[in-house]
Amino acid sequence: MLINKKIKKVMLIFPPGKVVKGHFHHADMPLGLAYLASVIRRDFEVKILDGRAKFNTRLSENKKWEYFGFTEEEIAWQIKEYGPDVIGITCLFSYLYEDVKSLCALVKKIDPAILLVIGGVHPTYLAEDIISKNRDVDFIVLAEGEDTFRRLLLDIDSKRDYRYLDGLAFRVNGKSCVNPKRKFIDDLDKIPLPAYDLLPLKFYEKNAVPFSITFKSKKNAPVMTSRGCPFECVFCATRNYWANRYRTRSVGNVLDEIEYLVNNFGIKEIQFIDDNLTYNQERAEQIFKGIIERKLDIRWNTPNGLAVWTLKEEMLELMKESGCYEITVAFESGAQEVLNKIIKKPVNLERGAEMVEKIKRLGLLVSAYFIVGFPAETKKQILQTFEFADKLDLDGAGFFMATPTPGSDLYRICKENGYLKKDFSFENIEYNLPNYNTENFQSHQLEQLVLKKFNSYLTRIFLRHPIRFLKKYLRMFLAHPVMSLRTTMSDVERLLLK
Repeated sequence: MLINKKIKKVMLIFPPGKVVKGHFHHADMPLGLAYLASVIRRDFEVKILDGRAKFNTRLSENKKWEYFGFTEEEIAWQIKEYGPDVIGITCLFSYLYEDVKSLCALVKKIDPAILLVIGGVHPTYLAEDIISKNRDVDFIVLAEGEDTFRRLLLDIDSKRDYRYLDGLAFRVNGKSCVNPKRKFIDDLDKIPLPAYDLLPLKFYEKNAVPFSITFKSKKNAPVMTSRGCPFECVFCATRNYWANRYRTRSVGNVLDEIEYLVNNFGIKEIQFIDDNLTYNQERAEQIFKGIIERKLDIRWNTPNGLAVWTLKEEMLELMKESGCYEITVAFESGAQEVLNKIIKKPVNLERGAEMVEKIKRLGLLVSAYFIVGFPAETKKQILQTFEFADKLDLDGAGFFMATPTPGSDLYRICKENGYLKKDFSFENIEYNLPNYNTENFQSHQLEQLVLKKFNSYLTRIFLRHPIRFLKKYLRMFLAHPVMSLRTTMSDVERLLLK
């Protein structure tokens, strides 16, 4: 039996924040929900509830996790006050799923008639399991959700059959069904600009912990100019989530969004969060030239990382002229053999190091990401990565543990080889936590290596280049002195307890 329900109001919820104890409480705009809202507001009344939009601290029972944002009681009050017919909840990361489950139960307790739809990376890859076990969930929208979610709402509202919609999981007469995601939006320009006006912009500005953590202006916003990545890194599920394709918005469409943010909300900094902003070099240069030609007075950075092999000196000069102040490059490893044979990322370390030097000569800040602890990777190769990072003499670096996220080849490899820890759970997946053992190292050993390296690296930057260090981190320290200190102390505590 199909659902018969008239729909007027829709509420979209990002769950309350959750971080490893002591770590930074992020307050970045939920761009995915803003895109969904922009699409469905043409047909329905819509409200976005960012569950993180309140800074407080609550420890989990095991004292491993730290929660912040609205409490369940506060969320319940907002749901009752708004009275939605449909609630959509995003689950971007696997470690949030248990909390999303609790929110689903809360919604059905408030009103069982509310239709509950979830989406995001975790539900996309585990749709069959979730829709069959979690009876509070009515629908799961897989992967890119704008078209499917809107059509689902319209079909239900108009009493049409939704069972054949692309990328949808549901139940009919108790039977679970999952329609694979096959159709993706070819022309991204057809998607309206994100509904920034439905987000608590004053909260983000006041609390200033964006995607990158560091910033030049509290008036910043994320912008995504493309979707997907054509490469096949073993740790990443992005290529599958976006259908193994790289799709772009037009240059004019991107520039219109930046201009809209500047003129309507006084935005002074853009954080480009593409997986591969500079993959199409000509297009990227046109965006940078457009920022200059339109005289958009902004600063910008790339906190999600750039593919270092796509950069060239002429492009870097354009980037600086258009307002770029920091470039983050995603090396992942400092061992060429690991890159070639294990991660499968087309990075040439020698050329990458040369590019870092060119970035520094232009006076731009440069940071890098590294991931260690892959199956078949040796301790010697891990140490090579640390040595490579030292030689680069960066302004900042992120050192993470390889994490078997659902949908990645890394998860498949770990599962097939019995590497996953006995107490492995998707709900414990986080890049600062170890999740498996290999023949070459135990998870606690890897955690020790990474924690020691990250903290010693920051200390080394401060001692060697105090001005550069303050140039990158001072605004963040001044905005969040207590949180900065707590993050450091949390890492020290984890080191001492092991």
